[in-house]
Amino acid sequence: MQVLTSAQIRQGFLDFFHRQRHTIVPSSSLMPDSPNLLFTNAGMNQFVPIFLGERNADVTRWSGVRAADDTRAADTQKCIRAGGKHNDLDDVGLDTYHHTFFEMLGNWSFGDYFKRESLRWGWELLTKVWGFPPERLYATVYSPDKSKGDPSDFDQEAHDIWAEIYREAGLDPAKHIVNGNKKDNFWMMGETGPCGPCSEIHVDLTPAGDTRGLLVNKGTAECIEIWNHVFIQFNANPDGTFGLLPARHVDTGMGFERVTSIIQGTKGFTDFAHARISNYETDIFRPIFDELEKLSGLKYGSTLPKSGSTGDTEQERVDVAFRVISDHIRTLGFAVADGIQPGNTDRNYVLRRILRRAVRYGRSLGLREPFFYKLVDVLAATMGDVFPEIRTRRSHVRDVLRLEEEAFNRTLDRGIELFNEAAARGDIDAAFAFRLYDEQGFPLDLTELMARERGLKVDVAGFDVLMDRQRAKARAAQKKTVIELSQVETKEPTRFVGYDALTVPAKVLEVVALKDRTGVVLDVSACYPEMGGQLGDSGEISGSGQLWRVADTKKVGHTWLHFLDGNDAPEVGATVTLGVDRERRAAIQRHHTVTHLLHWALHEVASREASQKGSSVGPDKLTF
Repeated sequence: MQVLTSAQIRQGFLDFFHRQRHTIVPSSSLMPDSPNLLFTNAGMNQFVPIFLGERNADVTRWSGVRAADDTRAADTQKCIRAGGKHNDLDDVGLDTYHHTFFEMLGNWSFGDYFKRESLRWGWELLTKVWGFPPERLYATVYSPDKSKGDPSDFDQEAHDIWAEIYREAGLDPAKHIVNGNKKDNFWMMGETGPCGPCSEIHVDLTPAGDTRGLLVNKGTAECIEIWNHVFIQFNANPDGTFGLLPARHVDTGMGFERVTSIIQGTKGFTDFAHARISNYETDIFRPIFDELEKLSGLKYGSTLPKSGSTGDTEQERVDVAFRVISDHIRTLGFAVADGIQPGNTDRNYVLRRILRRAVRYGRSLGLREPFFYKLVDVLAATMGDVFPEIRTRRSHVRDVLRLEEEAFNRTLDRGIELFNEAAARGDIDAAFAFRLYDEQGFPLDLTELMARERGLKVDVAGFDVLMDRQRAKARAAQKKTVIELSQVETKEPTRFVGYDALTVPAKVLEVVALKDRTGVVLDVSACYPEMGGQLGDSGEISGSGQLWRVADTKKVGHTWLHFLDGNDAPEVGATVTLGVDRERRAAIQRHHTVTHLLHWALHEVASREASQKGSSVGPDKLTF
């Protein structure tokens, strides 16, 4: 029997629901529309306005769709769960299923079909299309615990539909339908608003497959949930009561990596006795592992640390690193492709933390030179058909990650050395954890991870106090606002050293707000400014555990102004390090040379009277 590939599984899901008149919509961006979310973390995020009645169901008119009906949709959605309420970061790499990035397969009804169609189509796809053994599937239905104030009533409708399905399959509904409480089987968008009961489908993965539903929702890997069907039919009112919505909706979600691991790990359901069910033991992750093996010279061994451990053997530590890095490149690659860059605040800092965590794990594989950005090519090759943005923006993503990685590499080894010295003395105090953050760029959770590997603790509360003090100090340093670039000039001229050095320590003399841009004036600069039609250098400024991306450099009189991405900036008086983007500088230099060659050629071929009236010299092209 030919085992389905992940691409076939994903496409099979979409094709199945398109046959049921669902419009197939592209994944929405990882940058959420909701201000309350760090990242898009569920398939339903882009449909919230429809559920709330703020927008008509008009999905056939959306860009890039495979149209069918306006009131039915299906997709595979890119999701990140790291930071905020949903945060799986600390568990990634230590088991077979936690991720910061994952795909969620889902189908939706906007006031169209309801429970019967949703559950029957779910059963049909699983058992008839993909071939899940019916006897291994269990369904949960909502059963409120009134003693705990659980809302609504027993979901008799869903129970009766499942009972029909199981009887038709020759199975006993009493054994295959399991009641669930509010925690497991009632979905709420928030304290108020749309909500409703849900029905989950679980699969028994034990060798014999005869646990009779006793392992459902017991927190064991031997019986796991694979698909949740949410039935949005109520509105939660501020007074705690629940009223019926004018229209009823369906919102389902299935973890793509999880369902792939079951299908491939059991060799198409033919071998549960020797099954290796792990999201990482699939063709989703194997291409990344292959590239990591080439880069490191090490092999992935499929070992797992015991509970509470970060790896007791060398192979276990290597395998944890493989899983962490392969997860984190997906998070960083797709986030940057969607326009979210590593930075110093909010979601941007979450990405920076994840990247630095991956780079540090690279040391476990003996990788000391920048390597992380090279894995973007694997993502573009294996996932570009489904998410074309990773392929079209591949070079940009590589460049962003390379700069981030190079910046952290400059302090990583010294930070590890300092940590080892402190760890030899015992638990990590707040002052030292803050020093690692401030001087070496170590996010607190990275220090905590390294401490956990040694069985040590970190004074997190004390660290937070020191962080609050630094933030208060930074807020006190105000930006100077100017109307025109010509207003920018300091008493002390900028000393340019960019012909001799591409990295230089510097002091922040001034932070300037010019319209919607933030610029930094330094006493010393290695960045060549925009002059004579040649674009200014880009690069990064680092200091106090943070990194600011320099997007452009301009010169006003004797003052160099380094324009940053975003509004955040180092404080006036801070000591920082300025680094030039070497590859971009070299590309501009090549094009600068070509303008002189072209000018010479015009004199030789056309006329000695030919004169240059202007040029534009950049990293990717020149005009003359």
